[in-house]
Amino acid sequence: MSEPTTASYRRTLAIVSLAHTYSHISILALPPVFVLLRAEFGLSGTQLGLLVTLVSAGMLAQIPLGEVVDRVGAKWPLVAGQALTAVGMGITAVAPSYRWLVIGAVVVGVGQAPIHPANYALVATVAPRARLGRSFSVHTFGGYLGFAIGPLLIGAAAVTVGWRIGLGVVAVVGLAYALVIAGLLAPLYRTALGARPATPMGDGVATYSGAIVFLGVFFIVIAAAEKAVQAFTPLFVIDGLAAAVTTGSNALAVFFTLTAVFVLVGGQLADRTDPRWNIALATVVTAGALAVAVQVAPTTAVTILAVFAVAGAGFGLMFASRDRLVAQLSADDAVGRSFGFVFTADSLGGVIAPVALGVVIDLLSVSVAFAITAVTFIAAGVLALAQGRGLALRLRGLAVGR
Repeated sequence: MSEPTTASYRRTLAIVSLAHTYSHISILALPPVFVLLRAEFGLSGTQLGLLVTLVSAGMLAQIPLGEVVDRVGAKWPLVAGQALTAVGMGITAVAPSYRWLVIGAVVVGVGQAPIHPANYALVATVAPRARLGRSFSVHTFGGYLGFAIGPLLIGAAAVTVGWRIGLGVVAVVGLAYALVIAGLLAPLYRTALGARPATPMGDGVATYSGAIVFLGVFFIVIAAAEKAVQAFTPLFVIDGLAAAVTTGSNALAVFFTLTAVFVLVGGQLADRTDPRWNIALATVVTAGALAVAVQVAPTTAVTILAVFAVAGAGFGLMFASRDRLVAQLSADDAVGRSFGFVFTADSLGGVIAPVALGVVIDLLSVSVAFAITAVTFIAAGVLALAQGRGLALRLRGLAVGR
């Protein structure tokens, strides 16, 4: 395949980055209103955690949908996922009971399943090789912009016009953007596939050996830590630090705002330095800040937000290095499958963490749950470093070859 033009590269990167923004707004739509859902439906910490788990459970379908992306192209799986996610948000907005919140969470999760394999395959296809890390950082910036603005917008709607209207607006916007993607996104990944040798579906298992499988383990652990922050930061700030409801939502928004900004810094690092050490640095900074929050227990809104800003900044350094590892260790005809595999592992971590920590909260406290989260970040950094010198040499050879 000939290299995509600069215009098609920029257009594709912009479209999928905005889709990533919407995806992350939807993933994080419920935690900012957990306090209100708990009051309206009489829910426990375990029941609230289950809603986050169910979104992640639907995303376990990323492996087969990664196969679909490699076989038919990324455009229409992305459109379908965008639309189904919006439908799930609509169900949660009108839910008359906890059962319907559960149904909405499942639909959102299934809608999310094709988005990561499709988006990452598109970026890996159109990005110039020398800018691969930075291109991934722009795409990830779009996602974490969603994590940053979602809690602010939904939290503000919840205390002004109500959480149902806030989630309903998210649903309508999502359906509208599905039409935008359908009309404006060129099927560039299909063109890339046309130049590659055909690969039977069953042969894809070979892609999941060695370094990719090890990266899958890393994705499980780092996702468990991140999902804990997503799901329980508002409760930790409100219950554990005795802060206001708005401070809880703002802490989550600040965390992901700084994550989004430092994702771009991480993109520069990913194209220039060993990605394993970038990941280790990120996890240590994030874990340290969360440990300060638990041990020092800042009591003013300013200090609470400052601690979560540092944690988010450290976390943002990781993503481009993580994505560069996956892209460079993937076969040319299996990019969708590889990203589908590691993001299924990511979803598995998201399935485990919220319910497990919800039980910890019910039996012990939300502060203990956050201490466990800090330790989990450290474990992820250790896994990144444990990939070893052999992987570093292989990455260096791949970078030179490309």
